[in-house]
Amino acid sequence: MNGEDILTALNGVEPELLNTAYKKPAVTRKAKLRWIAAAAALAVICGCATAGAISYSKGRFAPITTGTHGYNALFELKRYAWSEFGGDIAEAPEAIRQQYAAFTPQPDYSSFAVSPGIWSKSFASLSEAADYIGLRKLKVTSLPFKPTVLDSVFGVTGSAKPVLVSAYGDEDGNIREIQISANHIVTPDAPADARIGGALRIEILTENSDRSAVNSGGDWGDYDPGTIGYEEFVTSKGKLCQYAHVGIGEGKTRELVVGYVVDSGILYSLSVNFDPGMYEQALEIIKTWAEEF
Repeated sequence: MNGEDILTALNGVEPELLNTAYKKPAVTRKAKLRWIAAAAALAVICGCATAGAISYSKGRFAPITTGTHGYNALFELKRYAWSEFGGDIAEAPEAIRQQYAAFTPQPDYSSFAVSPGIWSKSFASLSEAADYIGLRKLKVTSLPFKPTVLDSVFGVTGSAKPVLVSAYGDEDGNIREIQISANHIVTPDAPADARIGGALRIEILTENSDRSAVNSGGDWGDYDPGTIGYEEFVTSKGKLCQYAHVGIGEGKTRELVVGYVVDSGILYSLSVNFDPGMYEQALEIIKTWAEEF
C-alpha cells in the first residue's frame, strides 16, 4: 500500500480515472498527493467552527480564498447518540482500540499517512451498509450509477466490495463520525454516452464528535477548475437540495455538479462529473436523486 491508496480511501478516487483527459504536468510527490486527494472534488471532511446558527436543511457556500482553488460547503448536522446505532458497527470501537494498541507511527521521512483511528468495511450495496450501521434515521436511496470496486482501500480486509463504511474514533474507541461512500469511475475506454462519473457520500456525526458542523467541498490546489457557482432547488416533497457547479462552459476537459441534501441531520452528497455539453443530463441525475428524500 502507498500514500495514494490511503488518500483514495479517505477522500475520493484517483483523478486519472475520473478526469481521463487531463494531462498533468510534472510535480513533486507532495504536490502529487494533494492533487490525488482533491482533484475529483469529492466530499472532504474538515473540522470547522461555526459562527451563528445554521439550520439542518441549509448549508453555507463560499469560495476558498487562501490561494488555492475550490469551495467550502458548511453544514450543521445532528450528533446522534451511540446507542442509536443498532447494527454490527458496534464492533468498531473495540477494533479501533486494538488498532491504537498495535500502532507504530511512521518515521518522519515517510510519505505514508496511516491513522489507527479509522475502521472500514465494504459492502455490496447501500442497503447492506445501512443495515451494518443500524441507524433508524439513515435514508437509503438508489444509486444513479453502478459503483466501482476499488482494488486497494486502506483498512479494509477481505474481498473488496463497492460501498465503503468508515468509522472514525479515538484511542478509547469513541466513534466520532461515520461515512458511507460509493464511486463510479470513468475509464479511458468508456463510450462517449457513458462518460459520467459519480460519487456518493453520507456523513454522520455522533455524540462523541467535538464539532456540530462539517465542511464538505472541493479543493483543486494549484489547478484552476474554472468558474464555481452555487444554486438550489426544492423537490416536490419540499426538500431543499443545494448544489455547486464547477467548470461549466469553461472549456475544461471535465465538468462537475455536486448536490447536497441534509435529512434528519445527516449530510448526503452526490458528485457527478462529465464531459462538456452534458450539464443538463448531469443536473437531471442530481434532481432525480434528491426526489428520493
